[in-house]
Amino acid sequence: MNEHIEESDGETQQNPAALEQLRARISEVMTIENAQVEVDRAVAFSGRLRVEAEVAFDKLKTLFEEVGYVPLLRETGEKQIIVAIKGTLQAAFAERRWLNGLLLLATIVTTTFFGGLYASRIQTAAALSGLQVILQYGLPFSLTLLTILGVHELGHYVQARRHSLPVTLPYFIPAPFGVGTFGAFIQMRGAVENKRALFDVGVGGPIAGFLVALPLFVIGLLMSTVTNTPAPLNRSLLVEGIIALFRPEAMTNGLLLNPVLLAARFGLIITAVNLLPVGQLDGGHIAYAALGRRWTSWIGYATIAIMAILGVTSSPTWFIWLAFALLSGIQHAAPLNDITPLDTRRNVAFLATAMLFLSLFTAQPF
Repeated sequence: MNEHIEESDGETQQNPAALEQLRARISEVMTIENAQVEVDRAVAFSGRLRVEAEVAFDKLKTLFEEVGYVPLLRETGEKQIIVAIKGTLQAAFAERRWLNGLLLLATIVTTTFFGGLYASRIQTAAALSGLQVILQYGLPFSLTLLTILGVHELGHYVQARRHSLPVTLPYFIPAPFGVGTFGAFIQMRGAVENKRALFDVGVGGPIAGFLVALPLFVIGLLMSTVTNTPAPLNRSLLVEGIIALFRPEAMTNGLLLNPVLLAARFGLIITAVNLLPVGQLDGGHIAYAALGRRWTSWIGYATIAIMAILGVTSSPTWFIWLAFALLSGIQHAAPLNDITPLDTRRNVAFLATAMLFLSLFTAQPF
């Protein structure tokens, strides 16, 4: 989630009238102690807000729009800073729904074949025809997994639209190996206004995906066959609890993973990985909104170190997720209003989300 500000012509540094216009508007919400031109199109005013940050931002957003500026609210020590940036908050973008649909169809094909092939190899060593793989394993696996991934991204989409953020429909990523997909994502084309919006958008995906993955996991569990092999040691606390509730006979024994159970298990693992509190992952957005930049930065570096250690000691899969986290960026863009904290309801939701992550976490997911 990166701030997006569309630049326009004009140089505040060479326009004293524009500076006075900004000062007059900012003085309505702040006792100004200092003003400094940072770059040609940005001016920083420092002082003390006379109203709540949320009220100040909402008022400045309207006042600045009249003169072609965007406000940023920051805090350093006991002082607040309002940065006025020349430009508009959101840039128009063209939706390419045909591309969303094309990628979805391609991912249905790849997850049906490659995911079905993966699922069939878990259950049997017998040679199967392509049609058998598709009908018996591929379709149930694909429908289960893509439903979880799709609802996850739609959770982000709904929350983004609720906060008036321009956002694309989900883009699914097909893959010609493994389970047939690298997942899905949406793109936001505007700046997040405050931490509450950032939290809602970040948490909306994992919670929505989890609420679908959980019942599908139970359905797959009820359809599964208990084996004579010992129970694996990599079950998460939540999975152990679900098995104890619905299939207690499998507490000490392994399970033969059917396509639905396998895909739902992937869905739960994806939820846990997305909740890792680092960078551009959903957990990184959630942590930033709840804890702020400083704590999130330290927690993010600690998470990266733990992922590297787990890659060596538990599962090389952690290196894949570590690479993804690093490539997507470990620094987090601040919302426009970086002062207003989460409310009580969202703080409770943050603690509940942290507990969900701990219940889903396993050092050796595969």
